[in-house]
Amino acid sequence: MGNINISILGKEYTIKSDVEEKSLNQIANHLNQKVEEIIKTTKTVATHNILILAAMSIANDYFQAKDLNEALVNRVESKCDYLVSRINSQM
Repeated sequence: MGNINISILGKEYTIKSDVEEKSLNQIANHLNQKVEEIIKTTKTVATHNILILAAMSIANDYFQAKDLNEALVNRVESKCDYLVSRINSQM
């Protein structure tokens, strides 16, 4: 477990984590991008409000991706079941 420095909203944080530094930097960059989007589109200036909105946006993105992934898995499973039944019917 190592200490990794990241920057969120221009403030430096030291995080002790087993996650690779590259991954933590990607996460911090993603959060900073969301924060910048929110700053451009809202009138709020309170940091905690901006971070809450960023967290909500990231959570929304996650659940949309999760739903899409589940739909794709279901589609693949359905196609596999169909192909297996076609193969079995030819035997």
